[in-house]
Amino acid sequence: MNRRRIFLAFLLGTCSWLIPAVAADRESCPVTTAPEPPFAPPAPYSSNVGSHEFLYGTPALWTVVYPDWRIHSGGKLAFFRQGYDAMKEMDPQLSVVARRLDGDAPLVRNRRANNAFIEGRGLAGMFMVTGIDIPAAGCWEIAVRYVGSPESAQTLTYTVWVKP
Repeated sequence: MNRRRIFLAFLLGTCSWLIPAVAADRESCPVTTAPEPPFAPPAPYSSNVGSHEFLYGTPALWTVVYPDWRIHSGGKLAFFRQGYDAMKEMDPQLSVVARRLDGDAPLVRNRRANNAFIEGRGLAGMFMVTGIDIPAAGCWEIAVRYVGSPESAQTLTYTVWVKP
């Protein structure tokens, strides 16, 4: 039991320098914040999101930004677009690339998306969903590109802080 306490005290003492460094890096990360005034999607889409989330984008492409990312959380990302019809576009041409801004890490990519819908809500309940798995804590930029047709291509970029 004594050895465990000594080891724990040693571990806490030697790693305590990490806590201020992580906090300092968080402060320098250009995390995307809720727009003022808040983004309101066009009717008939809903503005309702969780208390720690916000909508971000334009009527051509928007998402829900979750500020509480964790590494390897396998985050699901929902994207909305005015007039998107999940029944007509079964495999949306949506790709996501995440890159770390505050250190070295490989790009995280996903070029596959699925259609999704909430029963009984018509076009307002239809959206695109994909996911990415962020491999390291830190400052990450997420870039999304949707191409329904060459003249309707849209890009959306935002930055999140990923916790260990």
